[in-house]
Amino acid sequence: MKLEMIEKEAFAGDYESAVLEQWKTCISEANGISEKRNNANNIFITLNTALFAVITFALDYKSILLSAIGIAICILWIYTINSYKKLNSVKYEIINEMELKLPLAPFTSEWDRLNNRYEYVRLTKIEKFIPWMFIILYSISILYPIAKGLIVHICSGIGG
Repeated sequence: MKLEMIEKEAFAGDYESAVLEQWKTCISEANGISEKRNNANNIFITLNTALFAVITFALDYKSILLSAIGIAICILWIYTINSYKKLNSVKYEIINEMELKLPLAPFTSEWDRLNNRYEYVRLTKIEKFIPWMFIILYSISILYPIAKGLIVHICSGIGG
């Protein structure tokens, strides 16, 4: 879907100023979304760090349930990252379309340079690395008491 714009000739006011002000508003909203995304990441990091700290004090069968909860939280975190990514992507698509009506197109130029000149790794990939690391740690926390119990059971069967 293309951004619908009123042509300059059909606009009653100062067209360039109106486009610039709307562009500034979109930039501000995109920055606000990025700030909310960072806040959400901080909340998820804090929650997972606290939960994992509790789990490490009791690596037994109770930790299995807590680890499963941790994995669910991480999956929610990944969905949240994807949601913010989609929201910001749409915002920047609109900003890029608006830049067609402005004398300069700094964001369009920035993305072109990042994608064509540098080996740019998108922030979303880096962000998703953290919940995946927690998922691995939680999985180990699930497997450890199970493996420990099996080893004890096998060893008691051998020696008994």
